[in-house]
Amino acid sequence: MADTHTSVDESRYLLHGIKVDGGDVEKTGGIPRSPRGGGRRRRGWMVVVGAIVVLAALAVLAAIGGRHTANHKGLDTPAAAAGYQAGGANEQEEGREATTSSSSSSSSSIADEKKVQVEFFVMSRCPDAVKMEQTFSRVVDAVHSIMEVQLSFIARLDPNATTGAVCKHREYECVGNIDELCALRHRLDLPSFWRFLGCVNSRVEDIGRGRDLALRCASAAGLDTAAFLACTNQGEGRALFRQSVENAVFAGVETSATVFVAGKKRCVEDGGWRECPGGYRPEDFIRDICAAYKGSAPPPSICAQYPRAV
Repeated sequence: MADTHTSVDESRYLLHGIKVDGGDVEKTGGIPRSPRGGGRRRRGWMVVVGAIVVLAALAVLAAIGGRHTANHKGLDTPAAAAGYQAGGANEQEEGREATTSSSSSSSSSIADEKKVQVEFFVMSRCPDAVKMEQTFSRVVDAVHSIMEVQLSFIARLDPNATTGAVCKHREYECVGNIDELCALRHRLDLPSFWRFLGCVNSRVEDIGRGRDLALRCASAAGLDTAAFLACTNQGEGRALFRQSVENAVFAGVETSATVFVAGKKRCVEDGGWRECPGGYRPEDFIRDICAAYKGSAPPPSICAQYPRAV
């Protein structure tokens, strides 16, 4: 760029009566001194050279300006736009994951808002909850790609309690509730969470007692054990627990175990099944979840056996 500026300056001097001769610059008042008859020729030659230099300088500046404009318009090209949008999508995805409270994104391509919401109102050490969760094991295997699970634990909020609430089956149950919420939050997918549930439910008497059972079950289910432990040991787990209890209070549900499908009370297990107008077998729940699914993505093949909601 320095050479270009020098050429422009020199051309200006030549056009305004400044003679450059052997590196010496001499001002001549607008007309260069020269031998008689040669001044006009020299002056004409200088004007031509100066004009050429100015045109060359303008061409260089135009080329530089063109490259500068092209750099600013680079995002208009398909490749650059795709890269920019991908970066924005990654940031948005990270933001969504950070604000998710009681569940994490699964491997399914169906958006969570299109899935059928299945909400369990339970207690981690309750035999009725264990029975309902065992029944839903087959349901999850069949239609997990179109269902989203939420856990709402039945307890009494107490800001003075260690976990923020008081549980029916003592403090162990509150700890077990937090374990299950953290497993749901950091699951690989819904079946992996259900494997965790089946593992801890196989030893209900040990739920919430120490870390051994929960950690062993998290590892066996394929969860991110580091994230799971961080959740259970820090504020994340307690915040999830408080929110789940508030959900149960807001819904007015006090019986473990109660399940809602698509926002409607579907069934209760309380020493036996009751308030289950559509039945309480796994295939009954599969039928209702398939019927409630309104997403545009194809449902599991088993849903072909049941009508879909219009």
